[in-house]
Amino acid sequence: MTKKQILISIACYIIIAVLTVTAVFTFGRSYDVYLGNPYNSDKTGIVYSDEGVVVNTDIQFIDGHIKFRFKSIGSGKTLVTSTVFNNKNEKEYMAVYYEFKVLPTGVIYVTGYDFGGWQFVVYGMAAMMLLSFIISLKSFINRKKTQFFSYRTALCLALTVFFGLQFLVYTALSVGYVLYPWIFEGWLVYNFAGFIMMVLFFASIPLIVLFAGFMSISNLSLIRHEGFRNRNLFGILISLVLFVGSFLCVITALRNPNSVGISPEEIRDSVIRTVISSAFVYFECILYSTMICTQYAARHTPKYNQDFIVILGCRTRKDGTPFPLLRGRIDKAIEFYKAQLEKTGLQAAFIPSGSQGRDEVMPEAISIKNYLVEQGIDESIIYPETQSENTLENMKFSKMIADEHKENANILFATTNYHVFRSGIFSAKAGMRADGTGAKTKWYFWPNAQIREFIGLLASEWKINLLFILLIVALSVLFANITPIIEFVAQF
Repeated sequence: MTKKQILISIACYIIIAVLTVTAVFTFGRSYDVYLGNPYNSDKTGIVYSDEGVVVNTDIQFIDGHIKFRFKSIGSGKTLVTSTVFNNKNEKEYMAVYYEFKVLPTGVIYVTGYDFGGWQFVVYGMAAMMLLSFIISLKSFINRKKTQFFSYRTALCLALTVFFGLQFLVYTALSVGYVLYPWIFEGWLVYNFAGFIMMVLFFASIPLIVLFAGFMSISNLSLIRHEGFRNRNLFGILISLVLFVGSFLCVITALRNPNSVGISPEEIRDSVIRTVISSAFVYFECILYSTMICTQYAARHTPKYNQDFIVILGCRTRKDGTPFPLLRGRIDKAIEFYKAQLEKTGLQAAFIPSGSQGRDEVMPEAISIKNYLVEQGIDESIIYPETQSENTLENMKFSKMIADEHKENANILFATTNYHVFRSGIFSAKAGMRADGTGAKTKWYFWPNAQIREFIGLLASEWKINLLFILLIVALSVLFANITPIIEFVAQF
């Protein structure tokens, strides 16, 4: 986002906040009380313990309920008894007692429970989440077009999904109030918002458990086919973390699940449930967004306008010939080379990239070059890069070779499909304007790669992630204590 767009977004948030506060203090001078009316009685009564504080301005009969609207006429306290009488014998069969406290600003505060105009806080949150959703979606679309290979792009997608879910929650609560105002009341609504996030959290637990189980199976297959290495245990360790973490989150979220009261203990439990559920859903959005981005990058078809094709090296056999994993990358590069030549007539040059490892008889770039020549590629369009020892250096040194032959060249890198997104991130860091293509590989490589990108996203954007976790905590505490906060503010 540009500086101008950021300022406009901040201004929009401020406007929504100001409108929300204004609506609360404007419409908070009235408060609606609902009584059930199963016998369709039309006889009611209202008694005030103290006059001159609130007055009843309207009584409506709606869908088996009676709505009493009270309006503030002066500051102070009064106990209001709203009663429904039986039409036949005029005996009282339902009564509700409310202690109203009218603050100096005229806002009606229902002691220890609610306040007038609370529904506008929910409307305001729905508007905030919609604005956040639009900003995140727009950022993701723009970055997908111009800077797809970036952890920030995956983060924008995660935030789009997260804010979209939050918007749906608060919109559902807003619609619920409009349609069923006798059910959707103040503190219960705030507690219900956290309850919905907890439902989403529990609904997603099976997916996390299945993913963790699949990742463990894939790592065992990886060890069986590729040999034992410390990094091949990575997925199993993460699986254990997911299993144990999910279990602990469930235990914590279930603490007093039926608590909807306003005692300090119940408010504390509500905050804990909301924070855990929302944070869990947020991290899930990040996990799924990285999976979507890695899959999209792997399946993406590059444009046929490439000047150079960089082939990223990896371990070779003892005789210097490529293993199937590397051979798949080379074959994918050759496939694209031939398709582009046939469709556009543009001949791309090859840049095999990779140095010589300790247990290798020649640089990986030379092994790739030899295989290219064996497949009929003219040696004159092959420019080996033999100095790089990691993916970032692959990109940096390959770009230097490309720049020697053509300025602002279009560059394609060929790697394994699960490695395309990560390689693209390194190409961007190297200042290379590149696209990527991926060769198919065994299924058991994928879970490790996706978890690696998930952790990479958490680490690279840790400041934003920390900010959002703190924001989740702050909003949860705010909503759990919204009634006393409004009472404090409304006194001035």
